[in-house]
Amino acid sequence: MQSASDRAHDRDLHARKEAEKDDALTVALNNEIANAVTKGLSYFGAGPVVESLVYILELEHSVDLNSLANNLDALRAALQKMFGGAAYVIEGKITESLAKQIGIDPDGKKLDELVANLRGRLEKSLPTEKGS
Repeated sequence: MQSASDRAHDRDLHARKEAEKDDALTVALNNEIANAVTKGLSYFGAGPVVESLVYILELEHSVDLNSLANNLDALRAALQKMFGGAAYVIEGKITESLAKQIGIDPDGKKLDELVANLRGRLEKSLPTEKGS
């Protein structure tokens, strides 16, 4: 029979493993979304053009490419400020890019749907405590 301190230790260990899994999921998800944003912005050109647009997103509109998964509204607001009425075109390009990355037909899909789909896929692919 486990002592109270052993059970507490096991709970702490389990909590740490869950936190590590959540962190890994967040990093992987944000990397995929950031990649799609970069590819979507390449609609305007390559290399320095994309770098400039990412710079504007990050510094002038406070959009952190490393935390996009839970902040798509901030991305949309920044695109709206940067591109006005054409922001939907850029979001469409980002959506197409993300769909292609995860192997889904983008037709009629919204960015939020694709992010949710990707989150589900990543959750399934990350090792569980039993598989660790």
